[in-house]
Amino acid sequence: MKRLVSTTISAALIGAGLVAGAAAPASARPNCDDTTQYSIGNKKTVWRTTQVHSDWAKPGVTISYAKNKTGSVTATGTATLGAEAGVVFSKASASFSVSVGKTWSKSDTWTYSAKVKKKAGKSRGRLMMYHQAKGFSVTKWRWVPAATSCKKKVYWKKSNIVAPVKKNSNLWGIQYV
Repeated sequence: MKRLVSTTISAALIGAGLVAGAAAPASARPNCDDTTQYSIGNKKTVWRTTQVHSDWAKPGVTISYAKNKTGSVTATGTATLGAEAGVVFSKASASFSVSVGKTWSKSDTWTYSAKVKKKAGKSRGRLMMYHQAKGFSVTKWRWVPAATSCKKKVYWKKSNIVAPVKKNSNLWGIQYV
C-alpha cells in the first residue's frame, strides 16, 4: 500500500514537472491583435449652411423662395486624413447609423417661405437652407505587445471633422445679420 501511494505521488510530481516544463517562458510576449483600428468619438449632429438662400429682407417681410438650384455641402477638417478618409467615413457612417461622406449635392426646386422677425441687434434676415452633417473625432490605434499584456498604441487623433449626411436631410430657417 505504501508503495502504491509513493508511486502515485511520484507520478503526480513528475507529471507536474513535465507540465511546468512545457509552460511558456516568462519572457514570452503576448499575442496581440495588431489590426489597425479607427475609433469614432465626440459625436454630434450639426447643420451646415448651403449656398441656397433668398435675398435679404427687413423685419416684418415674409420671404417666399422658389428656385431651381443645386444645394451642396463639403466635409471639413478632413484634409489631414489623406488616403484614410474613405475608411474614416465608413467607420463614422457605421457609428452614426447614417451614411456620411466628403460631399452632398442635390439639384431641386426649393420652395419655402418665412417671416423675418425683429431681433435685437439684427437689421435683416434671409431664408437659408441648412444640411444635416455629423461632427466627430477619430483616433487611429492598434494593440501592440507589452511586457506581459497588450497595450493600446495611438498613432493619431483628429478632431473637429464634419461630414455631410448623404441623404436629403435639410432644414430651412432665417439667417439674421
